Amino acid sequence: MGLLTVDSAGNVMEAAPSLPILRIAATAVVAGILGGSAMVGVMKLITRAEWARYDMIVAVGSMVTRTRENGFRAGAVIHIVSAAAFALLYTIVMWKFGLAHFPTAFFTGVAFGIVHGIIVSLMLVWIVAERHPLVEFQEAGLAVGLVHFAGHVAFGAVVGFVIGIAAP
Repeated sequence: MGLLTVDSAGNVMEAAPSLPILRIAATAVVAGILGGSAMVGVMKLITRAEWARYDMIVAVGSMVTRTRENGFRAGAVIHIVSAAAFALLYTIVMWKFGLAHFPTAFFTGVAFGIVHGIIVSLMLVWIVAERHPLVEFQEAGLAVGLVHFAGHVAFGAVVGFVIGIAAP
């Protein structure tokens, strides 16, 4: 039996389960760092095979700095913070809906990564590329979209795996 509470009428009842905030935050940070690393790794492998030429970290950073010179540094910071923030979102949703146990968390992470990847890839190809300040990133075709899709699926898989093995 879980934590008990007493309502205003004096009735004893079981308290609603709460989210363990510190555990969720710690899990999300670790999951975000590992998931972000997996995402970059998958994307680098694909671009190294020359299926698509694209440096996501520089592209993201140069959207802010508007130059290639400081793009990597800014992009790395943005990517790490974003990875942790999205991992926190994934973690909260999984805990809230009882999906934070292995292997369910892994498959849920993959599903989240697929949806996230579709949204980001479409936005990148249709909206972001044409507004990018650097000419080299203004062309984003299907190959670039697929690279981002694969990266986001890897992110979701790793985040889901970490959440699943961290669950009590």
